[in-house]
Amino acid sequence: MLPAAGVALALASCGSKNDSQPAIPYAPVNLSINLTSQEYVKLRFDNGAVMLPVKGPAGNGGVKGVIVVRQNATSYLAFERNCPYQPYDACALVSLDRNSSLFMRDSCCNSQFNLQGQVTGGPASRPLKQYNVSQQGSQLNITN
Repeated sequence: MLPAAGVALALASCGSKNDSQPAIPYAPVNLSINLTSQEYVKLRFDNGAVMLPVKGPAGNGGVKGVIVVRQNATSYLAFERNCPYQPYDACALVSLDRNSSLFMRDSCCNSQFNLQGQVTGGPASRPLKQYNVSQQGSQLNITN
């Protein structure tokens, strides 16, 4: 029985590709934005997206800021801008892709993500960290 337990322990300790990268550090997220503000006009259209700073009038915005994406009139997604691939690198920052309104990209490692936060290219093996979004009228609240 002892050899079987050793084999099971050895197999359990083998991490997957996703486990080889460190986790994105925790930072508080508590943002509120008014969808009627001209600052967020892109969020009035499906697949529209805006980038929010880490700190600012909207509140606390995670490790490196937040990207908010409108799926439709009642569904929004919010993602951490800290890239999940080597998140402790100073340049690990996801931005909206200038060449395509359907993707987000980290120019440091060249990882690419779709507007649902899933990896579509590059070395990243994990999706973008997603935050909770609730809507009350024209107000969006983003929290972790």
